[in-house]
Amino acid sequence: MFSRMGTDTNSFSPITQNAILGILQREQDHAVALLSLSPLLSSLFVSYANRAAALESASATPSLDSEERKALQESIVALQEENEKLKSENLEVAGELKATAASQEAFRSQVLSLKEVNTTQQEDIKVLREELAGAKGKCDRLIVDSNAERAALRTQALDLEVNSCTRS
Repeated sequence: MFSRMGTDTNSFSPITQNAILGILQREQDHAVALLSLSPLLSSLFVSYANRAAALESASATPSLDSEERKALQESIVALQEENEKLKSENLEVAGELKATAASQEAFRSQVLSLKEVNTTQQEDIKVLREELAGAKGKCDRLIVDSNAERAALRTQALDLEVNSCTRS
């Protein structure tokens, strides 16, 4: 934890260095004891330490000519190309969706028109069936009347024959 002291500590005498290290060790022990007593404080400290480490590692950017940087640049270019391709495909799909929606609307309009024609035809069929039923009723009455009239005429014809035979 205290390895950052580096070469600056060499300007101190060994006794001073030992005293400083002793003080630092006691403070480190005290800090660890405090952290072990408080889980919340420990969690906050670990979170802070992780963020500090992440910031340190993030600030160490690779050099311009490193292989890692070149690989990252190539990945970025490939991803940008893929992004442009996907945008183009997205525009095509959007156009197809618009065409499909227009086609679907035309189809719905045709279906609605056919439904209206069907309704009109159903109403016409109903009226024609009613007229047919009425005409059939008239036809049945005419047949009955015709049969009755025929029977009456036969009866009259028989009566006339009988009368003409009796006169002769």
